[in-house]
Amino acid sequence: MRLIPARLDRRRRHFWSHVRRAFFGPTLLALVVAEAHAAAEPQPVATAEAAPDIQPQHNPSGAETPRGPEDSRDVPDYDGRNEPTSVGDVVLWVPRVVLFPLYVVSEYLLRLPLGWLVSTAEEQRWPALLIDFFTFGERQGGIVPTLLVDLGLRPSVGVYAFWNDFLLAKNDLRLRATYGGAGAVQVRLADRFPAGRGTVALGLSYETRPDNVFHGIGREQETRARYYSSTTRAGVAYSVPWVRSSYARFDLSTRHVELDGDRSAQDDPSVNEQVQAGVFESPPGMDQVFRAMDYGAEVVLDSRWPRFPDLELASDHVAPPGHGVRLALRGAVSETLEQSLAPVEALADTWVHYGVSLGGYYDLTGQQRSLGLTAIVDFVDPLGDGSVPLTDLVSLGGERPLRGFLSRELVDRSAAALRLEYRWPVAVWLDGSLQYEAGNVFGKGLTGFELGELRSSYGFGLSAVDARDHNFQVLVAFGTEPYAVGADIDSFRFVFGTTAGF
Repeated sequence: MRLIPARLDRRRRHFWSHVRRAFFGPTLLALVVAEAHAAAEPQPVATAEAAPDIQPQHNPSGAETPRGPEDSRDVPDYDGRNEPTSVGDVVLWVPRVVLFPLYVVSEYLLRLPLGWLVSTAEEQRWPALLIDFFTFGERQGGIVPTLLVDLGLRPSVGVYAFWNDFLLAKNDLRLRATYGGAGAVQVRLADRFPAGRGTVALGLSYETRPDNVFHGIGREQETRARYYSSTTRAGVAYSVPWVRSSYARFDLSTRHVELDGDRSAQDDPSVNEQVQAGVFESPPGMDQVFRAMDYGAEVVLDSRWPRFPDLELASDHVAPPGHGVRLALRGAVSETLEQSLAPVEALADTWVHYGVSLGGYYDLTGQQRSLGLTAIVDFVDPLGDGSVPLTDLVSLGGERPLRGFLSRELVDRSAAALRLEYRWPVAVWLDGSLQYEAGNVFGKGLTGFELGELRSSYGFGLSAVDARDHNFQVLVAFGTEPYAVGADIDSFRFVFGTTAGF
């Protein structure tokens, strides 16, 4: 008989329990819901009255008590039991069949490779080796390479740097610099320090993109156009935590924006070429330079407990259940400080953004396997004459709802979306999610809103947990045409890499 070392045996048990938690249940979402409900029902327990022949025989002498013929019983016919088929058994076949392709992808393309990778990384101590290599000063600071691939946009590479307790205690410095070729550059710098009950963040950023997507305002056109944008921003923000996961945030910033409709870094035609061809009108702010001042505020009321609060070293903290309700109220006022001479269309002196999100979340198992439903609406309105520039119109796609579309692929004066999402822990530092979203952009005050005009977006994703500054994500998502014209898939999005959250 071959003996397995206790340490290796523990690792194997940990690996397989981790794999089972990570992928098997989440892909069969409807099955999990049904089985979680069934698990809550009490199970029958054998009692002495129900089975008197299995009571232990007490013998003070310790000798085995002889049994006679009267003590024997017939062997039950385990193969001959007829259990009635319940309605639940029949209903469960529907999600089993519908979700079978997702199960195959999860089981054989994700679970097994990722399980092997996680197990090997733990045994070989890859995380510790990588952290020690890219950090310095007892992991007080570090420089980490970055990569971001978002199909439809230029891929970028760069570095993310952090330095905690920079010069002073609790003063944290963050830097991200990336380059994507053809003038695609992003540089962000943030310095955060405590002030009273909250945190002050000073920020400076510079970003240029020659591959921004434009299909027209409102209803999407068939032809995709590109344009160049350059934005320099400096600002300050103050965040104050409140009960549980609630918080308030206030910010003030100034920015310098340039839009050029003649430049295109992709094979798609430029915006100005499509305007000349009569495909759509030139969007507000195109071929102009303007400066603006922004004042913003956001209040979030979230009844869920923080998943990873500030913990002492070697804490035995266990993540709380993910039940709760989240209400987010946001608003911002922008003022035009300066606009380029002889504009095609004058910009408004002032415009306001405002919106609300309301979501409910139910943890199916009490272990962060949560099902959430969120409604989102956003608006932007000019005050007085003039138009809202293209960069400030309400958008969907990218990191916003309807993630099956590229960033700012859908723009207009308002937007409404509904998101259904199932999220589960894949590892301590990684979550998986299944998403279905329905929504679209509309005119002023949701003008033109109809159910038939809603688009769908659905997909699968992985994202790092509680890593806002340098968030790793994988996303495979699809976007569709409006329901009224068939809801056929007309957008595919694949994302792999890290994004900046500061």
